[in-house]
Amino acid sequence: MCIVCRARFPQKGLYRFQENNKKLVNFQKTGRSFYVCAACITNNRNKLMKILNHKFRIKYDNIEDFGKILKELDTNG
Repeated sequence: MCIVCRARFPQKGLYRFQENNKKLVNFQKTGRSFYVCAACITNNRNKLMKILNHKFRIKYDNIEDFGKILKELDTNG
């Protein structure tokens, strides 16, 4: 289930992330993680950033920095 839109998708259709030392990283095979769908990454970045800031205490001040981090994570794996 996507944490932003709460829609259910097959796992292969979702991106899996985790919080590690107050930073968003790709899932590293251990620890707690969460899923985000591709539509929310492209269309609902403000809501995704708000959820991460609130629930996981990850602080991203502006959407441009957050977009760069998501693009880097997407290209790296």
